[in-house]
Amino acid sequence: MDEKITLDRETFRALAVDTRIEILKILDDRQHTLTDLAEALNMSPSTIKEHLDKLVAAGLIKQVDKGMKWKYYKLTFKGSRIVNPHETPVWIILATSAIALFAVTYKFLLDLEKLIMQPIQGIVSDRVSYNLGYEKVASKEAVQEASQITIHSPQMPYADIVLILVLTLVLGICVGYLIKKKRLF
Repeated sequence: MDEKITLDRETFRALAVDTRIEILKILDDRQHTLTDLAEALNMSPSTIKEHLDKLVAAGLIKQVDKGMKWKYYKLTFKGSRIVNPHETPVWIILATSAIALFAVTYKFLLDLEKLIMQPIQGIVSDRVSYNLGYEKVASKEAVQEASQITIHSPQMPYADIVLILVLTLVLGICVGYLIKKKRLF
């Protein structure tokens, strides 16, 4: 799908009138009928119809016939991109951040498991060495030497914690933006 929007002469003419911009903003929430738009803007239906025809000709809105008495109007992709130029990048950032947050959280939990299990395995190996050392050698020095095994435990994954916090913040900002724009929930 092409992300570029070409603003031709017809589009500029359609956007030159404040009423048409208001119609685009109203249609940004959901589709409306001619009567709905006339009531929302306190204008006659014939005046609104003229504005709608100009917006349809410019390709900013389209008429949707649901097989009922009323005809609905809704934004086209071009119209939506004009009203919400930053929405697509926000969705991309939201999706990318969510995937990255899942991956980093999974890695963090694996590292945390290693961090917790390492001392337990060290204690078990320490006792085994102590018992083996005690059985083989009866001297006190040999037993102490066998029990003083250095255990290299992994470090707390602070970088993962910071990354999780940053990604959560980015997700919150994106979700807040979309809620404000009424695109989510």
